[in-house]
Amino acid sequence: MVLEGYLADDPSRDGEPYAAYVSVESVVSRGDISHLALTGRFPLAENFRETGFFIPAALRSADHQAVLRLATSAIEALSVTTGCLHTEIKFTPDGPRVIEVNGRVGGGVPEMLDRAAGIALVEMTLRLGLGEAIHIDGPVPTQRIGYRLFLQPPAVSATVAAINGIDVVSEHPGVDTITVHQGPGADLDWKDGSRNHIMAVVGSARDYAELQSVNRLLNQEVTVTYANVSHY
Repeated sequence: MVLEGYLADDPSRDGEPYAAYVSVESVVSRGDISHLALTGRFPLAENFRETGFFIPAALRSADHQAVLRLATSAIEALSVTTGCLHTEIKFTPDGPRVIEVNGRVGGGVPEMLDRAAGIALVEMTLRLGLGEAIHIDGPVPTQRIGYRLFLQPPAVSATVAAINGIDVVSEHPGVDTITVHQGPGADLDWKDGSRNHIMAVVGSARDYAELQSVNRLLNQEVTVTYANVSHY
């Protein structure tokens, strides 16, 4: 049996452009905890599907420090001495609360961290595995905002008939790569979750205004036509 509690949304954050949860990307070396970065999120699509991540998260200073303290407490409570951790934390009416602590590098984090701060996380984890002592006075300073955005299909089962407007997004100077995950002819089922996204956009932005502009391009200029649509 898996018993989970429900973490309510913090109503004071209604209307903000980002999701009310973040993750802390950390490495632990010989019991020494280094928090490399905080990863922000765009709001979830229906049925809790991820729509995008970015480093660094856009947080007020007090929230930033509270999240780091909670991540440190969670890692210490688990007695982790060596490894990489991806700790997700949600803002609730009762303050920040841990969603989960993962003993791994977060998905997309190495690419985003490299674009934002020039940090080679994969190399760092290999050094850690070889027993090197690693300490980073983080979160590390960033020059840009590294991001990975997803275009999610509606919450239906359907077949992708056509995708238009990709060129509009690809021409944005901050976009590095676009990967079509579900092209024309692909059969979709919303129950497959976040990984069933239509396409992913990876790149970097000068500031949060530019980050939001790329996200708007993806969601407003790319149109997907579906066939054989079934609603549940």
